[in-house]
Amino acid sequence: MYVLTYMTMNRTIKLKVQLTHADKTALLKTIAVASDIFNFITDYGFKNKTFNKMNIHNATYYPLRKKYPEMPSSLLQGIRDVACESLKGVKLKTQPTANEYSALRYNQRVITIKHNSQNISIASISGRVKARYSLPEYYQKYVEWNIKSSTLNYYRKQDTLYLHVTIEKPTPERNIIPAQVLGIDRGIVNIAVCSNNIFFNSAQIKNVRSKYAYLRSKLQSVGTQSARRKLKRLSGREKRFVTDVNHLVSKGIVAMPYNVFAIEDLNSIRVQKRRKSKSFRRRLNNWSFYQLEQFLRYKSEAQRKQVVLVDSRYTSQKCSMCEHTLKSNRNGATFKCKECGFELHSDLNAARNIANAGISCIGRLPVNQPIVMSEPTTTDRQLQAPHF
Repeated sequence: MYVLTYMTMNRTIKLKVQLTHADKTALLKTIAVASDIFNFITDYGFKNKTFNKMNIHNATYYPLRKKYPEMPSSLLQGIRDVACESLKGVKLKTQPTANEYSALRYNQRVITIKHNSQNISIASISGRVKARYSLPEYYQKYVEWNIKSSTLNYYRKQDTLYLHVTIEKPTPERNIIPAQVLGIDRGIVNIAVCSNNIFFNSAQIKNVRSKYAYLRSKLQSVGTQSARRKLKRLSGREKRFVTDVNHLVSKGIVAMPYNVFAIEDLNSIRVQKRRKSKSFRRRLNNWSFYQLEQFLRYKSEAQRKQVVLVDSRYTSQKCSMCEHTLKSNRNGATFKCKECGFELHSDLNAARNIANAGISCIGRLPVNQPIVMSEPTTTDRQLQAPHF
């Protein structure tokens, strides 16, 4: 038995800000000035090899207040904090820079958001700007959550300002429950294979991925400016397709009657990837496995479930029945143990090994183990991946 405990759950919602022309101009000027301030601070920090907030504050605050007297003090200090975090993030190896309309982070002192009336009051170099926003129906469930921070983003193509609001909510402790572990093997042919015999893939997904790969190679071979522009648009469509599929896959997995999901550690996957061929690495990079992990984590968190990471080494070579490990056990999509003769789809065998490793990760506390090492059957030997 074990207890699932979380402190808070965090989400980010995207709100379209409705502004008059004058207020929009004021906010855009504020963003531009904030970018100049950010660059001034990072320039000082990079040249003096420091990201200490106190040192940077003492050296830059008053010169910046003199140069930009219209910038609210609280907003200036928030920009300083972001600049120091950026310098720390790159370990002072390079100087972080902001373009004219980089995103501007607001703390609670310089912005007020009222979900009930859907009104916003935002600090700017021209004083407080009052605006409205529309809250999509999907976001209605977040009305009672606490606002943590906000970021103002300008989308040039749409000529629109959006507010990205990070919200949080305390997660109550879950009662003591038995652990039901589901192992998930992520791969190239099958996006996800679960230890309960569920495969996530379909002919449609394979066709779309092949189409994007073909078009990408053609455009890259042309190399013209027009081809590069089209390649950029194609990349955006492909990313949206991947995001949509990852949402569907993670939603389907979390809906299963398990409270612990075991997946492979991406760091160990990267180590193995370096040993593979260039074509294999390219195919592996074409799918966002990390995004799938993030979606799985936050959807699990909302259901008070848990995601654990396990070492991916030998999961495809080990027999989930007798644990005999041999590279030749696997032959493409087929796994056949040289020791006991157990035969299974190779991805499903790996998912069952991941489930067993997940049970160990939870700890040496007694748990109710899922059936991941059942006796081989004809169905196991001839398992076909269902469409998703």
